[in-house]
Amino acid sequence: MIKFAFRKTPFYFLRHGETDHNVHKIYDDVTEIHLNEAGKQQALQVQQVFRPVPIATVCSSPLLRVQQTKNIVLGNRPFQDVVLDELRECPSALWRLFLAEEIRTLTLEEWDLINEFTHRIKIGLEKALAYEAPLLIIAHGGTYWALAHLLQLQGDRKIGNCILTYISPEASGVWRAEPILGS
Repeated sequence: MIKFAFRKTPFYFLRHGETDHNVHKIYDDVTEIHLNEAGKQQALQVQQVFRPVPIATVCSSPLLRVQQTKNIVLGNRPFQDVVLDELRECPSALWRLFLAEEIRTLTLEEWDLINEFTHRIKIGLEKALAYEAPLLIIAHGGTYWALAHLLQLQGDRKIGNCILTYISPEASGVWRAEPILGS
């Protein structure tokens, strides 16, 4: 486990809307994946719920599906727009390891690959939390998986498409993730 201390600032996390790759469980390294119609509708639902929530900064992955989600959810709202390469999705081989970890013990070499990705996400989170709050991070399922490990979130470390979650530190120092919208 990577040890890490950073500014204990609550933030919102949103995974991008649905894509055809999500629907068909295609794990490849294609980066320019568009939202499908369901993904666009999901983002519009988040937009309605999220409209009254004040946001100063949005930190996001540079990948197309995230940028499309951000543009739909936030529309013309004013915010500081920060694109962080460190928040991009993990390689497809890592997704297979995340799934494999649920059914078998991973090798040290496999854990090294996961730790390398988690370290990149750690850097991205540290950068994001340095910006003005309230903060929204828009990224990927793999990003959330790594954040859940880094923050030692309890429960499922997977997140569905366009699930808006509020992540906050409690007085005890434990981090809590609370879904606001989505299933």
